Amino acid sequence: MKIVFFGNHIYGYCSLTEMISNQIIPDLVVTNIPRKHELVWYPSVAELASSNNVELIRHNRIDSSEEIITAIADVMPDLIVVSSYRNIIPDNILKIARLGAINLHMAPLPKYRGAHPENWALINGEDWMGYTVHYLDSGIDTGDIIAQDRVRILPEDDILSLTYKISEAAPKMLIEVINDIGVGHIIRKTQDESQATYYPPRKPSDGLIDWSMQDTDIQNLIRALTRPYPGAYTIISGYKLMVWRSRLVNGVNTICEPGQIIEQSSSGILVGTGSKPILLTDFIWHGGELPDNLIGETIGSE
Repeated sequence: MKIVFFGNHIYGYCSLTEMISNQIIPDLVVTNIPRKHELVWYPSVAELASSNNVELIRHNRIDSSEEIITAIADVMPDLIVVSSYRNIIPDNILKIARLGAINLHMAPLPKYRGAHPENWALINGEDWMGYTVHYLDSGIDTGDIIAQDRVRILPEDDILSLTYKISEAAPKMLIEVINDIGVGHIIRKTQDESQATYYPPRKPSDGLIDWSMQDTDIQNLIRALTRPYPGAYTIISGYKLMVWRSRLVNGVNTICEPGQIIEQSSSGILVGTGSKPILLTDFIWHGGELPDNLIGETIGSE
C-alpha cells in the first residue's frame, strides 16, 4: 500500500519506527514543528524519516496548505496513518486516501476523547489505560473503532512511565491493523456515544494543588503532571513551589488544616490535605532557598 503518515512526539516516533522495522515504509511523512519554548524531550519524527530517505514535510497548520494537499494527492495514497499529530486534519485530506484514514489514540475510546488522555487517566486514578486504532472522521476521536487494548497503571507509575508503556505496546497493534487493512480484513465498530467522555487540553495553571482534596487525589495530580510536563504546584510566601514527586503516608494522626505544613525535614515537607497528610519529596521553590521554619504555615494561596 501507498501510505501517508502524520505523526509527532514519542508516539509518532515509536509508530513510525515500528512501521519501518516491519517494512511498512510511508511514501510521505508529515510532522509538526516544535512550538516556541517547547521542551522537546521526545525523539524526532523528522530525523527518523530523513534517515530512512522518506519524503518529509514539516508543518503546523494544514487547513489551507496547498503544499501538503498537493504532496498527498501526488502520492495517491491507499491509506493515511496518524499517530499523535498535533493538529486536526481536514476532511479534504482524509478523503484523498482510497482506504480512508486511521488514527492511533492513546485512550480506550469512546472514553477519554480529546487531548492528554494519559494525564487525565492518572488524575482520575485509573487502574488501566487503553489505546485504540480508529477511523478518522470529521469529529474529535469519534470515528469507528478498529482495534483496542490496554496497559496496567501501577501505583508507582507517573506520566513518563505510563507514556513509555503505551508507546511500546500501542504501535504493535497499529501494525496489525495496517496489515489487516492491506489484505482487506477490515473491522469497524461504531462508538457508543452513551459511554463517551471528552477531556480538554491542560494548561500549566491547571496544576495548582487544592489541598482540600483527598491525599490520593493530590498524589494522582502530582504524578500526572510531573516531568517532562509543567508540574503540579502550590504557593509558599508568594512564590511557586513546583512539586515533582510525593508519597502517601500512614500512621500520621496529627490534626491540621488542609495546606498546613506539619513537618519539614530531609525527607521532605509533610502537608495536610482533606484527608491524610501527604509528603512532598521532590520539589523546587521559585523563591530561592526554601526557609526551614515553615512548620505551622498554611500554603497554597496565590
